[in-house]
Amino acid sequence: MDYIIKNKIVSLGASSTVRDAQGNDLFIVRGRVFTFTKKKIIMDLAKKPLYQVRNKFFHILLPKVFVCDADGKIMLMIKKKSFFSLRNDFEVLNADKTVSPYTFEGNFMSWNFTIKQAGLPIAEVHRNFNIVKDSFILSTSLTDQAPFLIALVIAFDNWCDKLNDSHR
Repeated sequence: MDYIIKNKIVSLGASSTVRDAQGNDLFIVRGRVFTFTKKKIIMDLAKKPLYQVRNKFFHILLPKVFVCDADGKIMLMIKKKSFFSLRNDFEVLNADKTVSPYTFEGNFMSWNFTIKQAGLPIAEVHRNFNIVKDSFILSTSLTDQAPFLIALVIAFDNWCDKLNDSHR
């Protein structure tokens, strides 16, 4: 199934929706108007929180983004591998800072990549960009894991945004 994650360039609080290929709303992504952590909450259509994504408040050249459960408990962290690396290499860690079974492989500059779990592909992500908005198409057969995978895509997008901000 394809999940289209809309990411409006101009939006109060970075709120958006997740729709299927037919345009039906599936999930709500609620952002905050003024926040230093770019916190986003992934909710079902009944507005029940499922996951949270937020940046680390303070960092020095090593941005970190957290994927949290509905209660805000950290599940995963995406961070730059090394301060000294010239490449934008990152790693995905569990809450206890062990290596996560989730990895991203592909062309990150053009936003075409595969999400893998324990080395097996579970989702494909493609970016569609235009002047007014950009969107991400998440393709997966794991519909029960869709909200979590959507949170991973949003976290990776936050990480890339944060990394680009720190290079300016």
